[in-house]
Amino acid sequence: MQKKALFLALSLVGVLVLTTVLDVPQTAAAETTPYEIVETYAAPLPENLTVTLQYTTYFIPTSYILITAGGANIRSTPDASAPIVAQAAPFEKVPVQALVRGSYVANHRTDLWYEVEKPAGEHFIHGYVLATLGTARTFQFEKMLAVAQALKAEVDGLTTAYISNYKNWNGLAPLYQGQAIDPYGVKRSQSAPAYLSASTTADFRYIADGTLVTILEPTNSFYKVRTLNFPGDCYVPKRYVSLRNSIDQLLKVIVIDRKNQNEGIFEYSGGHWFLVSYSFATTGEQAPYKEPTDLGYYMAIEKVDKFLYLDDKTREIAGYAPYGIRFGGGAYIHGVPVDLQRTVPVGQRVTSFPPMVEYSATIGTIPRSHKCVRNYTSHAKYLWDWSEIGKTAVIVIE
Repeated sequence: MQKKALFLALSLVGVLVLTTVLDVPQTAAAETTPYEIVETYAAPLPENLTVTLQYTTYFIPTSYILITAGGANIRSTPDASAPIVAQAAPFEKVPVQALVRGSYVANHRTDLWYEVEKPAGEHFIHGYVLATLGTARTFQFEKMLAVAQALKAEVDGLTTAYISNYKNWNGLAPLYQGQAIDPYGVKRSQSAPAYLSASTTADFRYIADGTLVTILEPTNSFYKVRTLNFPGDCYVPKRYVSLRNSIDQLLKVIVIDRKNQNEGIFEYSGGHWFLVSYSFATTGEQAPYKEPTDLGYYMAIEKVDKFLYLDDKTREIAGYAPYGIRFGGGAYIHGVPVDLQRTVPVGQRVTSFPPMVEYSATIGTIPRSHKCVRNYTSHAKYLWDWSEIGKTAVIVIE
């Protein structure tokens, strides 16, 4: 089957070049199903995007269902009494072809089933999973490319900078009408005030650390700027605006999809965009001691080989995440976190850490991090090596 060969190619080769759709055969196969099709799934590539994969360590289907139940039976037909041909584990991502109507399952109140093909060695097992046991996801390649193109059009040939207030080093922004959060949900900490006019008495909103801005003109103590994060021009005090390693020409973009918990990696060369990698990713969670990964356009500010994180309550070093790329506030793209097995008393300096961990089954499932974007460690290492400060941006979409 053509699709099976393509999936195996994606997982086994070092470099692959395609020019149309990564999983066209999925849709074609779905159209041959004998059951009523409700929806088909595919991740089409824009015509002006070429795939040249540089990272292929894992099998990554481009349209899939995430198993959200405690596991799922894959049956030979969309019927609860049909033979079980395979099983899917919790949080497993199973390639999906279509949503079809099958037998009604009363205790789930649905007759909808996902038509799937589960990898099994060099083969695929075709079957059906009850729709309530998983959720369909895909890679939004068209939207990913569109935001990369928009940012390149904004950045190239103009004076680009970014908001710099990591750990409030350049001063805590003023309260917004007595509050530490603005009407748009942006927090005061690690942000700058973006005024409607060149005056600290004017109305303002917050603009987060790492946000890419275009400098339109300087004034005595402000820069007039614009950003793709929100419409309109604004004035930001100069101390919050950094031109260090500013992007003259945007060549590399990491696009994080918060909705689907995945990412696409794009490179611009010779007047053309290339998709050089795509993978699963885990973003920030809205929870106590945690924050969601904010939507927007950000600078790849710095790279660290180990990003140290703190215990939520004690504020002591609790572990590290390898191969960090910081793009705003405390938000890093990084590998699998490694908790510290403390061998020294609390309060003393930690001088050694456990070895790196490559894999986590929760990568690409549900938001779990404190604001960062988790990757498989080998993919984080690929991004760490591939990215160039001053030429790379990070975009977070929904």
